[in-house]
Amino acid sequence: FAMGAVVVALITEVVCLLAKIVFGGAKRSKVYFVMGWLVLFSSNFMANQSHALLPAVIMSAVMTLAVDVFGRCIVGIIRTNNYQQIFGYIACGSSLAVIVLFGVFFHMDNLGKNRMELYCMQKPGVEHASMPGFSEYLKNGTEKVQFLSYGPDKKQDICIPSIDLSSIEKREGIADAFLDMFSTQSFQKTPVAGAIWYPQNRKNCPVLFIAHGAHDSATPSYLGYDYIGEYLASNGYVVVSVDENIINEFNAGNDVRAVLLLENIKAILLQNEKKESLLYQRMNSEKIAIAGHSRGGEMVATAYLFNELNAYPENGNITFDYHFDISAIIAIAPTVDQYMPAGHAVEISDVNYLLMHGMNDQDVTVMMGEKQYNNVIFTEESKEFYYKSSVYIMGANHGQFNSRWGRYDLTSGTNGFLNKADFLKEAEQKKIAKAYIRTFLDRALNGDETYAELLKDNTKFLQELPKTVYITNYKDSSFEDWCSFDDSVDLCSGNGEGIRVSCKGMESWKLRKDISGGGREGENSFMECFWEKGDNPVFKMEMPETDILNKSITFRMADMRERTPNQVKGPKYTIELSDINGNTIRAAEPQYVYPGLALQLYKQDVLFGSYEYKHQMQTVFLNADMFEACENFDFSKIGSFRICFDGEDKGNVIIDDFGICSRDLKGN
Repeated sequence: FAMGAVVVALITEVVCLLAKIVFGGAKRSKVYFVMGWLVLFSSNFMANQSHALLPAVIMSAVMTLAVDVFGRCIVGIIRTNNYQQIFGYIACGSSLAVIVLFGVFFHMDNLGKNRMELYCMQKPGVEHASMPGFSEYLKNGTEKVQFLSYGPDKKQDICIPSIDLSSIEKREGIADAFLDMFSTQSFQKTPVAGAIWYPQNRKNCPVLFIAHGAHDSATPSYLGYDYIGEYLASNGYVVVSVDENIINEFNAGNDVRAVLLLENIKAILLQNEKKESLLYQRMNSEKIAIAGHSRGGEMVATAYLFNELNAYPENGNITFDYHFDISAIIAIAPTVDQYMPAGHAVEISDVNYLLMHGMNDQDVTVMMGEKQYNNVIFTEESKEFYYKSSVYIMGANHGQFNSRWGRYDLTSGTNGFLNKADFLKEAEQKKIAKAYIRTFLDRALNGDETYAELLKDNTKFLQELPKTVYITNYKDSSFEDWCSFDDSVDLCSGNGEGIRVSCKGMESWKLRKDISGGGREGENSFMECFWEKGDNPVFKMEMPETDILNKSITFRMADMRERTPNQVKGPKYTIELSDINGNTIRAAEPQYVYPGLALQLYKQDVLFGSYEYKHQMQTVFLNADMFEACENFDFSKIGSFRICFDGEDKGNVIIDDFGICSRDLKGN
């Protein structure tokens, strides 16, 4: 901050000098006014992630003007020594009041109403939902937990030599040279370091390696996952949290971050084989999961890719020989496409994948990881059962997933513009993380499906989870794709032979590219439908004779309306199925779909009455027992499927990924 202030002052003086040369006797105060406004506006605009241009301009101008007037009044009073100038005192008092009000505004944590209460109880049946034993499941287990540290320092519990990553991360340019001047670290001696939690009295445990993302390199971010480490270790897991602060200090890419994670896995698994090691036979090397937060959340997909490769994509002379048995990936509030191997998006296959993201994330403000989620595919050649799940959590921010990062997602100079009125408490956000992470790992690594339904539909778990909105997506390798709109511009044809799509009563229906991955166009496409009030909109899909007796029809849908922040209910719809004999059955709104969720993530949103709408597709599952009884209906011979929307109001939805999948969680 001090260096920044000096730089701004120097730039201002240079601008003053240039103004004097160009315009003659330009006053220094005018330049300082403009520079002051520019600095305040830049801080404001960056804090709001470019969502509130006009409010940032107005507030910055008012504040700069107040400081300018206050300064002029004080100087004027001192110079004239005239205490009878009433106007001067009024101007001085008024400007001081504005400054004080801005200070209160900047340091006040919460503005406006908590909007979680508005939305989270709209889901039908929540008050009766319960899952026996789940509250105990979320508590620490009975295993006694041991903690140890590892790294190149001999004072660590386990001493592990540093490694050389300089061949991957080239230090070039003025910025790198400047950083190198002030750093005691070097990629020639990259530390392999971190923290480990393990159950004292157990051997051959499944193991989770977790890595943090970009943060202040002076903060030991790897220790911020202590709550996950202690919880999982008490329930029979080994948890290794990797220190990647050297990546943050030098602002290196996610490719280096991925290699460093894999090198940590190699080093720790080597300790697992050494009889003299504290970790001897503690871990099952055939049951490995990796997790990452923020840039680390993007990186774990890259690490999984590198684990399968024999050479670095950017330089074939750098060879890889990892090939660990990684069967599960967890991405927490990840970025996307910050590293693209050889210019390609990271695509991975046949692995279990969990994505978690906070709706109130004020750092990674959109669910970027959805692009990576879509790029996790399940091949027909695989004989194993795989699945992927995502959950979008209202009230969860970026930092509270890490104990060392906290409630403020940006730096101290910009955090004052952020609104935290809708935030979950840190303990609640951590509880959600523990619930999803353990449930995911129990299923992926141990084959325990006791609470695996949480990953597909959390309705039965809502009494034990913190009270908020959860939007869930799920797909597994049993899924048979009817129509995903990705590989063709023909919006009337599905992916299989004989599958036809049509719409009636719509103002328009069209294909649209997904851009949820942080601005870059994704590979995913979907259909967007619009209708006017009073219409009778229907989406219809016809398919060859299909048996769904032991399967679920599934699709994804999101409400895209942004009409009013008081819209608290999603689109009303009815599902109709017809068999090849002409019989029809119906299910009225078999699964609740949330509306676009209007949030006020920035304090200026409250002052100016503006909202940011969060839209997220959620997966809908339709089973035979959800439909009204009909003796003649034949679920083994389905011929068509319709979504009939209620035309009482103007509508706008996006829909995607139609198909069928197994009803149970084993893929049978």
